[in-house]
Amino acid sequence: MAGHFVRWMGSNDLPGEALNVPQTVIDSANRLPDKRRSRFLAARMLLAQLMLRIYGIDQLPPLIVTHCGKPAFADTMLPDFSIAYAGNVVGVLLADEGGKAGLDMEIVRAHSRQSQAQLMQSLTSGEIAWINAQQDFMEAVTQIWTLRQSILKIGGDQQNAMNLLRLHPAAGRLRSTLNPDIQAICDAEPMLVWSCALSPATQWLHLWEWSQERGWQDLRDVEMTRPNIGPRALRLTSLPQEL
Repeated sequence: MAGHFVRWMGSNDLPGEALNVPQTVIDSANRLPDKRRSRFLAARMLLAQLMLRIYGIDQLPPLIVTHCGKPAFADTMLPDFSIAYAGNVVGVLLADEGGKAGLDMEIVRAHSRQSQAQLMQSLTSGEIAWINAQQDFMEAVTQIWTLRQSILKIGGDQQNAMNLLRLHPAAGRLRSTLNPDIQAICDAEPMLVWSCALSPATQWLHLWEWSQERGWQDLRDVEMTRPNIGPRALRLTSLPQEL
């Protein structure tokens, strides 16, 4: 199994005609304010390009919104995906072979000290201890928060999900009552932190960047089971559920 993560770095290179996107999606986008319209359309164009690249489907299939507010394909036989925004960056994560996908992205220094303190109030003692042990406090807070949000996007009872999730970053483990079998990988780049939550059987994560001018650019392939993915990367896997 593999996950496929593609992002578009917001600029003026969004094509005037939406690539592989049906008119119904364009009509929905046109009812949104300018900034939301651009991000909404860019996300669905990226998803359409992924479906073409991975499955050879030349037009974006019909979408629905699930009861928990997550976009999904109307055809349940099609793969799960997740959409995220951070500043001008739009990202899409696609999971194949029946796997689940949850994506979150955050700009590293977008939160004020006050908002970071509010984020810390939602974390466990183990998460706070790990953050305090890191050299870059702001980056560490952002990583933990991004990990949490990507896992929560898998689905479930979002109202209670935050309190049913425990991360143990020092041990590389997590426990989620709503999603008991999951893995998540998070990496901190100079400006952007991203986290992909996927099914535990996922062996590879393929990373791309897409632009109208340059098309697809391979960033790297991450072997999920490697013990050392990168100097600023975290990979957490599920702990057995308590009886």
